[in-house]
Amino acid sequence: MTEPSLNLARTALVLIDLQNSNVGRELAPHTAEQAVGSCVLLAQEMRGRGAMIVYVRVLLNELPTPLADAPMRPPGAAAPPYDASELSPMAGVEATDIVVAKRQWGAFYGTELDQLLRRRGIDT
Repeated sequence: MTEPSLNLARTALVLIDLQNSNVGRELAPHTAEQAVGSCVLLAQEMRGRGAMIVYVRVLLNELPTPLADAPMRPPGAAAPPYDASELSPMAGVEATDIVVAKRQWGAFYGTELDQLLRRRGIDT
């Protein structure tokens, strides 16, 4: 059997929703620190080998609420603080990394992520 191989110059690691609103709450079965720590280690390793690192965050105050959906917060409730949409300092974002903002449920739909990957020849 042949060992799988990756051309890391054509590989991207896409890390999604590592923002303050998510990592600042209690998570299970792993803590936010454990989950984000694993992402950081993987990103460091892949970055060091030439892979592209992309972080995707959701802009909480720009999420549309379709009429058929229940509101995400009760009427009159305060909007999330601005920094809730910011990537957590624990995420380890570096200057060479790409950050994509989403305004709905998906990282590809309505964002520039697909175009960024295609233009760089990313296929993995």
